[in-house]
Amino acid sequence: MDERGERSDDFSFTSFASLPFYSAVNARLLDIAEIGKERRIVDLGCGTGAVTKMILERLHTARESVIYAVDHSATALRGAVAELGGRKDAAIQFVQAEVQQLTSAIKDQVDAVVYCNSIHYVQDKRLLLRQIRERLRPGGRLAINTSFFEGSHPPESAEFYRRWMMRSFRILKREHGLSPDKSKKVQARQHLTADEYEALLESTGFRVVRSEIEEFDVPEAGWYHISSFSDWIEGIMPGVPLDAGRASLQKGVRQVFQELNLTVVPRLWLSISTARN
Repeated sequence: MDERGERSDDFSFTSFASLPFYSAVNARLLDIAEIGKERRIVDLGCGTGAVTKMILERLHTARESVIYAVDHSATALRGAVAELGGRKDAAIQFVQAEVQQLTSAIKDQVDAVVYCNSIHYVQDKRLLLRQIRERLRPGGRLAINTSFFEGSHPPESAEFYRRWMMRSFRILKREHGLSPDKSKKVQARQHLTADEYEALLESTGFRVVRSEIEEFDVPEAGWYHISSFSDWIEGIMPGVPLDAGRASLQKGVRQVFQELNLTVVPRLWLSISTARN
C-alpha cells in the first residue's frame, strides 16, 4: 500500500483491464445499451479510464457532453487523468468517491450510468441501485455487466480451475512455506443468478431492455494478470502476503495451461441494459 493506504499499482486491476478480450467484453455492454447518444454519462468505478475512453469514442455530440469518471481510488484516478485529462473533445470530470456515495458525489441528473464488472463487490446492491435511479433522468440508461454471477463458469472450465488451485497451493507451500489462513477469509460475496439480477433491477425502478449471457475466451494472459489483482489473491489465498500469492497463482496458471495444452479458458459474462422507470 502507498502512504494513503491504497493498493500500489503492482496489485491493481490495470494490467488485466488493458487486455484486448476485456475491452471486447465492455464494448459489448456499450453496444447492447447503445451508449453514445447521451449528453451526461457516469462511468461508475472507472478505474484508470479504459471504459471512459471507449464511451468518449462513441459520443455523437462529444463537445456538448460530460462524462463523470467516478472511482474510490486516487491512484486509479491519477492514471485516468494521465490518459484522458488532456482530451478537449468532451468534458470529463474525475470524481473520487465510493460508488455508494453517488448521490452526494454527483449533484446533476444524468442520461446514463455504466458500471462495468464491479456490482458483485457491492453488499447492499439495492441501496446502490436506488441511488443510481435517483441520479438518472426518467428513461435514462443503466448498463451493468459482471463475470461473477451464479453460473458464470462453463462446465468445461472446471478441470482448469481445479488444477490451477491445486498447483498454486502446492507452490505456495513448497516455495514460500505458506498456507492460506481461513480465519482471514473475507465474507463471501453473494453471487446472484441472471434472473435474480433482473428481478433486483426491476424491483428498484428499472425496466430491463436487454439481458444476455455471452461466453468470452480468456487467454493465459488474462488469468496471469488477474492473479496480480489484490482482491483476487485475497479471495483465493486469505492471509497470504500479496507478493507470495501472486507468484504462486501466476506460476500455477502457466503450469496448468501447459499441462492441459490450453490457449484459452471460457468464462461467461452477464450484460444487462435497463431504462429507468
